[in-house]
Amino acid sequence: MKEIPVREFRNILRKFERVIDTQNQSACCCNVTVPQCHLLMELDRSDDTTLNELSARLGLDKSSVSRTVESLVNKGMVDRIIPKDNRRTTRIRLTKQGKDTCRTINRDNDKYFKKVLASIPVIYKEGFLIGFRALAETMEATENKVTRKL
Repeated sequence: MKEIPVREFRNILRKFERVIDTQNQSACCCNVTVPQCHLLMELDRSDDTTLNELSARLGLDKSSVSRTVESLVNKGMVDRIIPKDNRRTTRIRLTKQGKDTCRTINRDNDKYFKKVLASIPVIYKEGFLIGFRALAETMEATENKVTRKL
């Protein structure tokens, strides 16, 4: 198989980043920022988690996640619960308003990406998804290795 030229890949990736950044800005409706949107989406996937778990899943430092959680608590979208049996930990959960916001964000994004994916020929879809997942996982793993070395 022919090797993909690195510069060509990077040019395509930059174009993708610009488009996805624009999409993220428009998709994060409901008076939330992109970082708040990402945190809400993580909570929507796995509600009732800790700050440390969120920090690891988002690949962000605990203080950044803590500030984002605080801003969402102030907006009424997230609750912090301190369990009686372990007062050293704090559970983070979506409120009804947070769940409603996630439904709206998911609905809008699903509609957009359904349209985008519909334009990819059927014969390429499975390979595209396999390759895209592999790319994302490899980039994430590489980033984690680089971060640990720093």
